[in-house]
Amino acid sequence: MITGVFICWWYISRFGLALMIGGILFAVFWRRMKIFTSPEFYELRFSGSPALIMRRWIALRSAFIAVVAWTAAGLIGLSKVSEVLLGWSRWETFIITIPIILFYVMISGYMGVVMSDLFQTVIIIISSFVLMGMVWADFGGPAGLYESLYKQFGEGVVSWHPPASHELLGVIGVIAWTVGTAVGYGGDTAPMAGAMEGQRILSCRNPREASKMYIWTEVVLFVMLAVLTLPALGAMVKWPGLYNGSINKELAYGMLLGNYLPAGLLGLALVAMFASIMSTVDSSLNFGAQVFINDVYRRSINTGASTKHYMLIGKVVMFLIIVLAIIVATRVQNVIDLAVFMLGLSSAELTANWGQWWWWRFNGKARLAASFGGPAIFLLNKFVIFKYLIDGGQNTAYLVVLFSIAATFILWILVALFTKPEPEEKLSAFYKEVRPMGWWGPIAGSAEIKSAGNNPIIKGIGIAVLGMTMVSAGIIGFSCLYISRWGVAVICLIVTLISGVLFKLTYKKYMLKLERSVTLNNTPSG
Repeated sequence: MITGVFICWWYISRFGLALMIGGILFAVFWRRMKIFTSPEFYELRFSGSPALIMRRWIALRSAFIAVVAWTAAGLIGLSKVSEVLLGWSRWETFIITIPIILFYVMISGYMGVVMSDLFQTVIIIISSFVLMGMVWADFGGPAGLYESLYKQFGEGVVSWHPPASHELLGVIGVIAWTVGTAVGYGGDTAPMAGAMEGQRILSCRNPREASKMYIWTEVVLFVMLAVLTLPALGAMVKWPGLYNGSINKELAYGMLLGNYLPAGLLGLALVAMFASIMSTVDSSLNFGAQVFINDVYRRSINTGASTKHYMLIGKVVMFLIIVLAIIVATRVQNVIDLAVFMLGLSSAELTANWGQWWWWRFNGKARLAASFGGPAIFLLNKFVIFKYLIDGGQNTAYLVVLFSIAATFILWILVALFTKPEPEEKLSAFYKEVRPMGWWGPIAGSAEIKSAGNNPIIKGIGIAVLGMTMVSAGIIGFSCLYISRWGVAVICLIVTLISGVLFKLTYKKYMLKLERSVTLNNTPSG
């Protein structure tokens, strides 16, 4: 997106609070279960047919809806770069790059994907820093870039905060993205809005490392996105059509690379850009195959086959995902539109992801109501209510998300209250193994374990806000530094340091309490 310095709010609202909540409130508990894939959770938490239905559904949804959509988004991103720099059509890009992706994913497995992601991330960050410097050199430094932006577009473009009204990043949009991603985040590590977290959490050595994974993911992700998007400020000045929409905004990065970098550096940057997008695609493919094999095929279709057989089926699934992603990618023109749609489709049910962890009364029928009713409510709001009955103006897409979240929340609450809870022995076994926070008093009492209660949730959310403040202030300060807004940059640096110190102290204390609770809570409550 070509908007201005406030572009950072795109990823702050999308990931800032959500990743911190996942890392602080949930990662420890996911890792404590010692499961292989996240859909296994549903047969630990629920009983009977709802548990098996949910395990199968989450796996199928992850593999053939979420992974397909985000793989398609990655392929579209590849084509936007290759179109400008190499003159390739979308189909030419797919024909050349997809075999490469499939080759190294299929021969290397999960470890190969992890290592390739690491190297690809390093390459893209280094090349993006080089591009940032080249843009500076062209405009005479940060002050020159600021003057050019201010003179051509006015104060709004160089503002660090989101405008009151904007097509994608107005205040309503930022609130919708923050709520739509943070509420419910962490309670399901295979959400439709971003499906690979479970694979990474469950691969960590211990619960503490699982928690840190989320935090470091946010730091590295924000740095990478900042260095990718800030050079686009120079593109706005050189090609004003990118700002007013007469030029496709998603072509901006390719245009920048072609304009600023000499042949050698251009080649490195092109490889880095391809590598960055391909790393997302390969992670998605690996995850999709993993959950399908473990939670659908091996669980319900072929339970006694050899490892070699499962590996073969996994490769077939990867190929099928790629085929479906190509179909989607050839029919969707805008990555942002796809992201907004996936946010809405997934966010309607997100409150249930917290409910299943924090409320003992939440049962399998409530989970089914949220998982199937939530997307249905979203589609009803999007294609009927807000299309024919309510006019939300330019904020319609985000209002649809917020209304869908509220309606689905009411739905699963009613279903949980008017149906029987899970069997006490099932709830007791889950509580003894995982020790979740929240409203588990009756189950904790029957298991003779002291309930953690709600205080850890409130404290955890407070620490998550501190962590978000630390990272977000750092990124805003870095962005302002790039255009010589020194005063704002200094203030943000101070906020980053203060919130960082507070976050480190409170996070360490909080994690120690969570770890100690496993042994201390064995003490009978009475």
